[in-house]
Amino acid sequence: MSRQLPLSLSNCRVLIVGLGLMGASLALALRGKCKALYGVDQDEDTCRLALMHEVVDAVWQDATQTRTVDLIVLAVPVGQILRLLERINQTIQTPAVVMDIGSTKTAICKAMEGLAANFDPIGGHPMCGKETLGIQSAEAAIYQGAPFALVPLERTSPYAKSLAEQLVTAIGSHIVWLDAETHDRMVAAVSHLPYLLASALTLGTPLELTSLIGPGFRSSTRLAATPTTMMLDVLKTNRAFILEAIERVEEQLTQLKTSLANEEYDDLNRQLNTAAEHLQKILQKG
Repeated sequence: MSRQLPLSLSNCRVLIVGLGLMGASLALALRGKCKALYGVDQDEDTCRLALMHEVVDAVWQDATQTRTVDLIVLAVPVGQILRLLERINQTIQTPAVVMDIGSTKTAICKAMEGLAANFDPIGGHPMCGKETLGIQSAEAAIYQGAPFALVPLERTSPYAKSLAEQLVTAIGSHIVWLDAETHDRMVAAVSHLPYLLASALTLGTPLELTSLIGPGFRSSTRLAATPTTMMLDVLKTNRAFILEAIERVEEQLTQLKTSLANEEYDDLNRQLNTAAEHLQKILQKG
């Protein structure tokens, strides 16, 4: 590479592509921790707000208009990330580390393998967020204490790994190193299936039965409000592992249904106690 990349995040010029909830929150969390902070977003109002609130130092509506940068973070939905990887491969020739923060990794990492030699790619996924998207909902604190998966490729250099580690540490998250397949199997169970279950519970609740809704229902269904602009690409690119997770839960629901239908209350009690004990183990391990 003709240009020497900086060794530390503090000397890096960082470009965040996508200034919605996650991208703008990342920018806020990185303020003062890198040499320069740039943004790209297709929405004119988002660009205006980003400058007005000093979320970034400069912003453009097209990635091809940007200045030379050292680290490019793709902070848009999965489908857009896949399209951007094709585009930057054709339009950016300077050396840069490329990192994404998409919700699935197998398809993205496969696409990253095809990036030109001037790029040093690594996958990423912070386990945090909100149901309300957009720069108006952004806050640096959403990254604090969150698990942040880092998913290296075979071609990922030690330098890119180090820079990704520095970024995760700087925003207050904690690193979980994974391969792409393991990551996608995990998030299918702990993130993507809960979204579908919340949607199913919501759809299965008639409006005439809602006058006694309390915090239990609200907390159990809140994920159903997540916009499909983000979730549909996730479901498409992690279909196989999500279907596996659905089958596991369907089996458990069948057992509970059978015990209740047959008035086998001792067995039902055992299953519910087992669930409570298993939850404690899950939370302690997590």
